[in-house]
Amino acid sequence: MKHYVEIGDTDLAPLLDLNHRTVDFPAGKTIVALNEPVDKIYIVTSGWSLRARYLDDGRRQIINFQLPGDYFDLMSLVGARSDHTISAATDTTLRIYNGQDYLRAIQRSHRLAAAFWWVTVQEETILRQQIVRIGRMSAQERIANFILELNRRQNIADGDRDDFVPLPVPQAFLADALGLSVVHISRSLTSLKARDLVKTSRRGIEIIDRDSLVELAEYDPALFEPKPVPLAAQ
Repeated sequence: MKHYVEIGDTDLAPLLDLNHRTVDFPAGKTIVALNEPVDKIYIVTSGWSLRARYLDDGRRQIINFQLPGDYFDLMSLVGARSDHTISAATDTTLRIYNGQDYLRAIQRSHRLAAAFWWVTVQEETILRQQIVRIGRMSAQERIANFILELNRRQNIADGDRDDFVPLPVPQAFLADALGLSVVHISRSLTSLKARDLVKTSRRGIEIIDRDSLVELAEYDPALFEPKPVPLAAQ
């Protein structure tokens, strides 16, 4: 939140005072089921979770991943039912709040409200990128674009400028996220390595030639750099 709006201790006080519980979910555990009433807000404190839709025959489309520092499910603020499934992609720890309590806390600070508005804007940005990736990009372009997006999101959360992208999930998860087969994922990563754009290891992917990777992926680095909201004192 602080990436988009200047928030002080006074603004955060309503959230810090809220009752919450911390829950560990093992990898593969469902967090929010399809059609389940959504009445909670979740914050990822460690690990990765994923948002997905499943077809009747078991095929899965991963819509996006939630990384440490990410919030979900803001649908609880309007009392909706989940139209997708959220599950733990890795062993994941979540901080869980009552949705209506969270809404009342946000209403006490216009800075918090603006910050959560930006959370929603970022979520929409991620989804638009996903549509373009799957709908129009080649396999190499999809992977390159996805690597850059994950790297930027992780750096925002960590306050860092690192070129390393930890990937704690198997390639099958990347395949389900990018609409590709595992074979396509493997071949495309091999091609990116052969062009000296990235290096891979068991831990993840290191970006070697960022400029060339950005050009290949048609990635806009400004996507996750919106201008901070100028707010007057409350």
